[in-house]
Amino acid sequence: MQEGEERFVEGIRAIRSLGDVFLVANIKNPERLKLSTVEASFLLKERLGVDAAPVIVARDMNRLQFLSTVFTGFWLKLGSMMIVWGDDYHASVHVTNTRDFATLGEAIAQASRIRRRVRSSTLLFAPVDINGLRTTKGVALAKQRLRAGADYLLAQPPTTDSGRTFDDHDSMLGASGLKDRVLLNVFPFRDRKDVRKCEKYFGWTLPRSLYEIAADGETTLIREERRIIERLRAERFPGVYVTTRGAPEVARRLLS
Repeated sequence: MQEGEERFVEGIRAIRSLGDVFLVANIKNPERLKLSTVEASFLLKERLGVDAAPVIVARDMNRLQFLSTVFTGFWLKLGSMMIVWGDDYHASVHVTNTRDFATLGEAIAQASRIRRRVRSSTLLFAPVDINGLRTTKGVALAKQRLRAGADYLLAQPPTTDSGRTFDDHDSMLGASGLKDRVLLNVFPFRDRKDVRKCEKYFGWTLPRSLYEIAADGETTLIREERRIIERLRAERFPGVYVTTRGAPEVARRLLS
């Protein structure tokens, strides 16, 4: 246990100068016991002084437990938290999908209400389907989450190239008026096989141009991901959401 904790802390220590907020993911694996993401985030805050945001999953909690978890994050003075809906557990694992709220927006609104009551300055993040912004319904859903109390929305699926896909996502954000409230995602793919695997696992539909880039291997993929980040910086987006896939050193390859 102690050894795993040290690896976790040291992994973030090595890259703490590269990010403003570090998401602490809630791994969807019922066979693994794990520390609460709120506790893990507080550990990073105490040990390293970083803003670590626990991912809090509505799927796994009834209303009272969810609100208690959020309140604990405020009480510990965490700088940020992320509230997500969570994919269903498969029936074969015999784990209940709880979700004691009608929508993710309702859960965000309840967390925001507590934030006001305790006069906390903690930022609240929530997810957004970037492709959903092509439709009136998708834009309305994103704005509803912001009205409910989310400060920023983190986009999925990722922006996969610095040309056509970046321009497409930029255009959708501009048309919807959400450019200053959405952080585009840069995701470290490894090769064409990995792209195909991620499409299946996450349910994404990724552009065919990504497969062409991936054909030249991981080095070319990383070069393209760095170009995306350079455009985000140059065009003054509010930030970038970098997925490390559990390997913190990936952030150094992309951001340094």
